[in-house]
Amino acid sequence: MKALWAPSVLAGLALVDAQAPVFRSGVEAVRVDVSVMNGTNPVPGLTAANFVLIDRGVPQVVDHVSVDTVPLSLMLVLDTSGSMSGERMTDLIAATRRLVQSLKPVDSTALLTFAEPAELVVPMSRDRAPLLAALDGMKAAGATSLYDGLFLALQMRPEATDDRPVALVFSDGRDNVSWLSKSSVAEAIRRSGVITHIVELEQDQVRGAGVNAVSLILSELAEAGGGRRWSATSSRDLRELFAKVLDELRSRYLLTYYPTGVTREGWHDVKVTLKGAGGDVIARPGYFVATPQ
Repeated sequence: MKALWAPSVLAGLALVDAQAPVFRSGVEAVRVDVSVMNGTNPVPGLTAANFVLIDRGVPQVVDHVSVDTVPLSLMLVLDTSGSMSGERMTDLIAATRRLVQSLKPVDSTALLTFAEPAELVVPMSRDRAPLLAALDGMKAAGATSLYDGLFLALQMRPEATDDRPVALVFSDGRDNVSWLSKSSVAEAIRRSGVITHIVELEQDQVRGAGVNAVSLILSELAEAGGGRRWSATSSRDLRELFAKVLDELRSRYLLTYYPTGVTREGWHDVKVTLKGAGGDVIARPGYFVATPQ
């Protein structure tokens, strides 16, 4: 079963690279999605004057700042491996159900599960009924294919829409069966334009031991997508934690600017900081513009 899935994953990786442009520079606007938090609380009330944005080392003028004006295209990417059996799965279903019910009518959702193999269960839609029904049918079994699942979720990114693409990933363990590597998936996330939040349910044996190897990997993947790693110590915490993720998404700032003083093609490193305000800033690390054919 997995062998049948692997070629499509590898073909998809080539497709993402070929379709790498997410934003376009030159005379066209670039939009950068930015999170500003104080702990787990969003920082409200910021304006264009509070942001310092640098594109390829060149300071830019932030033309416009908006908050919570863009519908979400939310890809739910959930770990259904064997370690999620019992109470963990029950709590995950309940937390996800509450999250879906909290979305706005204009938001779209999709459900993708990953164990062995990863599977698109419900395609992107504004109709909540199929997704809510599918949640009740989720079962825990098999190994963990986090990288393959996350990569498959990137393929669900809506085309030709102004919706804000988001992957909300949940996992309780280390990837152990994916065909794709962490580095290839991190690069795909970086170029995809998909905000990537990862909620980790920490394993009992590593709690209290500082940041472990799994947490570092999940943090790296989240940061590649301009998102955050959120940590839960119990599956009972997932409902509250998912609500905090949604609150963060509703409070993110969308910065618009028109790049000046930088060449158009290639990778653009983007750095966003604050002035006259405090908070922890996370934004996408940059964007890519392909050379015209």
